[in-house]
Amino acid sequence: MQADDQTTCVNGGDVNDFLHAHHASVLRIVVPYRGRSNALTCVSRAAAQGYRVYLSIQYNNRWRPPQVAAYFRRTLPQYAPYAWAVSVGNEQDLSQGAPAPSGRSVVCTGAGGRRSCRASTAGEDYRAVWNAVEPVLKGIAPHAIRVYGETSPFGFPFLQDSYLPGPARGAQAISFHCYDVKHGGLSVVPQVARWAAAHRLPLWCSEMSAALRSNIHPWLIRDSQSRWNSLLSWTEARSPNLKMVSYYRWPQIGAA
Repeated sequence: MQADDQTTCVNGGDVNDFLHAHHASVLRIVVPYRGRSNALTCVSRAAAQGYRVYLSIQYNNRWRPPQVAAYFRRTLPQYAPYAWAVSVGNEQDLSQGAPAPSGRSVVCTGAGGRRSCRASTAGEDYRAVWNAVEPVLKGIAPHAIRVYGETSPFGFPFLQDSYLPGPARGAQAISFHCYDVKHGGLSVVPQVARWAAAHRLPLWCSEMSAALRSNIHPWLIRDSQSRWNSLLSWTEARSPNLKMVSYYRWPQIGAA
């Protein structure tokens, strides 16, 4: 069980009570690419209290793979002593400084007269970032689990596209955000889990929580706590490769 109180943690607060209340053994924190962050204070305190620390290091989609790798080389060392797992990005299939990139490279298949080329998809461009960053993770935090994807609830096609060249080197877990949305999210987790299992990787639902209140996000389905619990139980029963669930504190939509 993983829990994420993003606002408190990036402000350097103590999230021990929050983690304890949600029976979590893992603290996840998104390290934002813009703005100041005091997350290191929160992270070091949680690690000292015995929690595993899972970092989702976000980056700007305008950056090309070598720039992202350079950013990880600057950012990761301060967190590395505490890191149990590190993901490359956070919802990079959505706009993070720019729309998810596509067409940055050329993908060719076949040979001779049957050779054909096309522009890359956004997922394939994420794969190029992974290829650049994975050696950095391995070099700076060799003890940390290397997490692939970290996509939004709408990101399963993005994940599939990113694997068109074949399995990702060094990936040790697949992460997906499992909110109850109208298209994707919790409803497709069994499908995502089967896909991850086919690549011999565990699936982590690294962001999820029930929408218990009225909200401004039309793509979210509003659930009672009992309905959410039933949906989650249904999903877990059909996703044997799902190895982590989570609670993301999102005051707009749920309880603290």
